[in-house]
Amino acid sequence: MNRLYSLDQINYPKFRGKIIDLYLHAFTSGEYAQYVDRAIAGSTLDDLVRKGWGNMLFVGDKLAGVAMAMSLLYDIDFPTAALPMISPEHTLYISEVMVHADFRGRGIAQQMVNELLEVSGDSFTDAVIRVWDRNEPALALYRKLGFKPVTSIWQTKLEAPGRPFEMRKIYLQRSIRSTD
Repeated sequence: MNRLYSLDQINYPKFRGKIIDLYLHAFTSGEYAQYVDRAIAGSTLDDLVRKGWGNMLFVGDKLAGVAMAMSLLYDIDFPTAALPMISPEHTLYISEVMVHADFRGRGIAQQMVNELLEVSGDSFTDAVIRVWDRNEPALALYRKLGFKPVTSIWQTKLEAPGRPFEMRKIYLQRSIRSTD
């Protein structure tokens, strides 16, 4: 049975270790792996929770997925000048979606993203998500949820300590509600 819980500054400390483990599992293993130092992962997640909120999905007692979001104002990489039709003040930025490999393909990411969109509809008119262009399963999911590509950026990531590589990230956008 799937249980979805909100994630915020109050309950984050209790689950921090499990969330860091999931983050490292999701981003440092499998076909789309990159190197992420554990300390940097922890400080990244700490910062995301300070700026935003999210949800956690448990299957039994196992943390199967986490999705995190904040205002697009906090995404320093978003090319605001090139996309004046997207207002950072009114746009939700889904900053992280991670699902443990044992639970992929079960609709967990879709459930978590839909919940973020639903609870954010009163505060935001649009949503943006950024994904590695090689991550076809994620791109397919976000397109299925109504997101459309609007631009892309290049980021330097690590394959291993001291071995950088360039990653193309695609920003996808969709409306949450009308501005009326």
